[in-house]
Amino acid sequence: MEKKLKRLIEEAELVGLLININKTKRMRVNVSNIQKFRLEETEIEEVGSIVYLGSVVSESGGTEEVVASRIKKANGVFVQLYPAWRNLNISKEIKMRIINTNVKSVLLLYACETWKTTN
Repeated sequence: MEKKLKRLIEEAELVGLLININKTKRMRVNVSNIQKFRLEETEIEEVGSIVYLGSVVSESGGTEEVVASRIKKANGVFVQLYPAWRNLNISKEIKMRIINTNVKSVLLLYACETWKTTN
């Protein structure tokens, strides 16, 4: 893995990109290999989960963290729309359309490209 990281740094430098080793983290998903590795005299920190494109990816590969994160995000959107829910001039049908387009889309589809696929 260290060789791959060195190669990545070399290729990135060719196009003018710099990789900050201090900000680089590692996470292994469903792997029993616990060997640590270093790069440029710095040990790469291992983490149990990361947020990628707004979705939680954990080392267990499970969906519990993803579901909890989605519920929190959808709740946040719902709370931001309190003025609309209290507004008596907005019909019930329009409020339902707001829920379907703004709240449900966050709950169901937000960052679906990071979902774990299984049989």
